[in-house]
Amino acid sequence: MIKYYGILLLSILLTTVVQASLKAISVKYNGSFFDSLFDFKIYFVLLLYGIALVAWFASASKIPFTVLIPANILTIVLGGFIGYFLFGEEFSFYRILAYLIIILGILVLMLDAYKN
Repeated sequence: MIKYYGILLLSILLTTVVQASLKAISVKYNGSFFDSLFDFKIYFVLLLYGIALVAWFASASKIPFTVLIPANILTIVLGGFIGYFLFGEEFSFYRILAYLIIILGILVLMLDAYKN
């Protein structure tokens, strides 16, 4: 069962990388989707997104739905760190507190599912 949580984590990490990459591509092309179609990076990002989908699908076969969906919220936390380090976005006390609450909630859900 632990293996499937690792696969889910891979899916979450890849999804976060995809979202950050799409943000960077969007900034580079000033939001013009059609201009970005000529950039090879967008196709590589779509490939990563496909791999994330396959990983999510594999983990969904064994992880309870009530844990699977909330665990995907980790993309918010990871995205916050990427926003801070790559895009220079601000971190406030309340944002950090919210991220900690999200992480704690997901851990409690996983412990409960693992216990049962």
